[in-house]
Amino acid sequence: MNEIVKYHNDFNKIQLPNFNEIEQNLLCFLLTKIKEKQKNEMITLYPKDLTGFSEKNLSNREVTEILNSFENKFFKADFTIILKDEVRNLIGKMRVNLFNYFVIWKKWRDKYNMELGILDAWEEFTHIEIQVNEHFEYLVNQLTANFTAFELTEFIALSGKYTKTLYRLLKQYRATGKVYFKWEEFCKIMDIPENYRQSEVDKKILNPAIKELSKERNLFDQKRTPFKNLTYEKEKQKGTRGRGGKVSGIIFTFTPESILMQKLEKESEKIETPEQKYFKILNNMRQNQVRFIYKNQLWQFNDFNFDEFKIIAVELIRDEYENLNFRNHKRFTAKSQEQFFEMIDTFRNQIR
Repeated sequence: MNEIVKYHNDFNKIQLPNFNEIEQNLLCFLLTKIKEKQKNEMITLYPKDLTGFSEKNLSNREVTEILNSFENKFFKADFTIILKDEVRNLIGKMRVNLFNYFVIWKKWRDKYNMELGILDAWEEFTHIEIQVNEHFEYLVNQLTANFTAFELTEFIALSGKYTKTLYRLLKQYRATGKVYFKWEEFCKIMDIPENYRQSEVDKKILNPAIKELSKERNLFDQKRTPFKNLTYEKEKQKGTRGRGGKVSGIIFTFTPESILMQKLEKESEKIETPEQKYFKILNNMRQNQVRFIYKNQLWQFNDFNFDEFKIIAVELIRDEYENLNFRNHKRFTAKSQEQFFEMIDTFRNQIR
């Protein structure tokens, strides 16, 4: 996965209340899907389209729970537009949301749990429909000189919700290597609890985030460090009677990215390799437990071994009441990578 997340810098000013790591991953992942769409275009995403926003292989039930939580929190975010009426010399604030339309479509599923001896029922996510609010189209579509861009893979690999938010903020200043924030604005965007003392902010938020963002990591066989020589310094007002003053701002400095590095990042938008493509397909098939026809028999995808060219599936047989029952597991094995890719195409072309 080497998707590039792009959005207008105004997006960095939006507070995302209580977003955890996986929900931030999902939001940035969605931005890769809705960018450069036509005005008022309805965007439909299926389970296979949502593979990749987590390093874990999530089940449909887990994805559904994440989507529900994401929706509840996202629509509490403070999206504010400043309106100006020059005729009447008035200024107003209008609060709307990034999405004009966001619907999670589900259907009920049930399965008898043999271990517990009960019928297990849940809501299964089938697809979501999204439409970007016309007031905010510029956030994702009007990407001229004023935008933030970073690799989704790098973002997902980071640990910590504060780390991810700080990553987004700093990437905006990648070329300069220095940025100043007013302290109250910074705390709001970072969603720092109001009852945190300065020592707690340093210990629980800033220091762990600086350590994570300064760590060298291996992505697609390339060693990368998000921000080299990253440090911060708090700006304080003058104190009284020998006491330290109140924190008024914070300055972050790091080694600016070279023009060559930015060029390499743009080149990372190139079409993915066949290996990446088929690995993504297999992950989709496993996550969604797809069913396919092979030699006039119905199979359910179970697992795979990419290095050994193996796909594991279970045979499904109908009983006298037309209920589907699991029967035999089978390992489909190819002799070469070329044959393996052909086998994958054969199975996915017969998905039912």
